[in-house]
Amino acid sequence: MPSRLHLVALLAGLTAVGPFALQALAPALPAISAGFAVSPAVAQTLLSFSLVAMAVSTLLWGPLSDRYGRKPVLIAAMLVAALGSALAAVAPVFWLAMLGRLMQAAGGIAGMVLARTVAQDLYGRNGSAEVIGQITAAMVVAPMVAPALSGILVETVGWRAIFASVAALALLLVIWTVARLPETAPPAGARGFRDTLAGFRIIAGRRAFWAYAGFAAFSFASFLMFVGAAPYVMRDAFDRGPTDYGLWFMVIAGAYMLSNIVCGPVTRRLGGDVTLALGALIGIGACGLGLVAVLILPPHPAVLFLPSFVYSLGAGLSVPNAMAGAVGAAPERAGAASGLLGFFQFLAGALTTQIGGSIPHGSALPLMAAMGLLLLLGLGVHRLCRASAEAVDLPEGRV
Repeated sequence: MPSRLHLVALLAGLTAVGPFALQALAPALPAISAGFAVSPAVAQTLLSFSLVAMAVSTLLWGPLSDRYGRKPVLIAAMLVAALGSALAAVAPVFWLAMLGRLMQAAGGIAGMVLARTVAQDLYGRNGSAEVIGQITAAMVVAPMVAPALSGILVETVGWRAIFASVAALALLLVIWTVARLPETAPPAGARGFRDTLAGFRIIAGRRAFWAYAGFAAFSFASFLMFVGAAPYVMRDAFDRGPTDYGLWFMVIAGAYMLSNIVCGPVTRRLGGDVTLALGALIGIGACGLGLVAVLILPPHPAVLFLPSFVYSLGAGLSVPNAMAGAVGAAPERAGAASGLLGFFQFLAGALTTQIGGSIPHGSALPLMAAMGLLLLLGLGVHRLCRASAEAVDLPEGRV
């Protein structure tokens, strides 16, 4: 068994593949649109359709890992991501780039799904929130630098280099996983398709799962609304290019990483539900401040990114607890629970990403309003489902 520090670093690397590819793609969309001579709405489907691929694949990776083990499934998924990235890097036409991006997304997301499953395997519900926070804090370095790196590559080498870099990253992680990741899945019998469906039905019947998965889905959708719209807002409202977007995005990623670091101690002191609610309220308040800033201050990236900095501080407290709560609601089927959680997260994200590319971009006002509304809905779903869980299945959902 590797040290906890080494394990967190490996799990962070595996988790980072999907977010790195996603964040690196967003600033490149205008260049891809021009390169293939397609409309911005068509280019946006590289984000939204790939999020659907992520959603569907999460339903596969989790149950497969419950049956065959975490390690072999992670290796296979990273190979799929590497192959898809290479295909997108050399694609001569848009539909081949789309196919490669779908493969990249479907394979890359396995790291995010199974890293939190490994944390649940090793540390249980109480310890996994802190470990997930540590994984996320380390992992966020990749999406922090991804937009800036993407902007530089787009303006110097071209957008195809982005996909080539993800292919290289995925292959390196395959080697690291083979060498150092232990198998953590508990022994399982031969689970077939019917048993997998039965597992999903069991998890879906637990109100505690929906209390946390509902918030996680709305929170993720809120963030991906930003990812889908912010590059266009930077261009249309502030007359800034992809490199500027990437540099400003580092402010948001840095706030999220800082908040993830303190998530564990805050959760131990306040409890998971209180910390989740605190983070959500910070995010909602930040969006409200952003609306005021847009209305009274002159157009500048700061009116979008500084409120988003505070928003990210809240997300770093709420999101790890939402994920740990959802997976911990069904510890005997942690892989399936993590997969079902990911399915709803990315399905919601796919919708809001496409909407984010279509809303008006001449001001940051629609974006900030949409982000705050989604967080508010997520908190409402959490409280309603949590109250129901306390009345019906509290032992399975206790935080």
